[in-house]
Amino acid sequence: MNVIQRAATVGAVTAAVVGGTALVAPQAGAATVAKYNGVCGTGYAVVDSAPVGTAGTVFLTYNPSTGRDCVVTVRARAGSAVDMLAAVTDAVDVDAEFDSGNYTTYAGPVYIGHPGHCVSYWGRIGSQSGGADNVHCLPVTD
Repeated sequence: MNVIQRAATVGAVTAAVVGGTALVAPQAGAATVAKYNGVCGTGYAVVDSAPVGTAGTVFLTYNPSTGRDCVVTVRARAGSAVDMLAAVTDAVDVDAEFDSGNYTTYAGPVYIGHPGHCVSYWGRIGSQSGGADNVHCLPVTD
């Protein structure tokens, strides 16, 4: 006989232990968070991120030694290839830098390097999208 021994809500996930087995189910409308995968390279750290619907996360990273931003869109769960996008732009680089295609895990990395300008970044996984406009506005230091 399975008896619920304990139930707890942690963030957007409800976990229950049933007969010694942990059951995990997302709550309705909860975004699924992916982890940054490090593909932008050495020296890049996450400075902002946004959910891409419930399918994953788009990450904005920055390398202070180069003054460059990098964007990557990561799926929460790898699977069959789907249409994905990672893009970034700012007021100086009117045309967005982007990577799009059918991917199983992530899109990107894409880079932009105009220190002192706010950037806008976004990602898409299938029909879901997310991102942010005019963020990571760093002053130019000489």
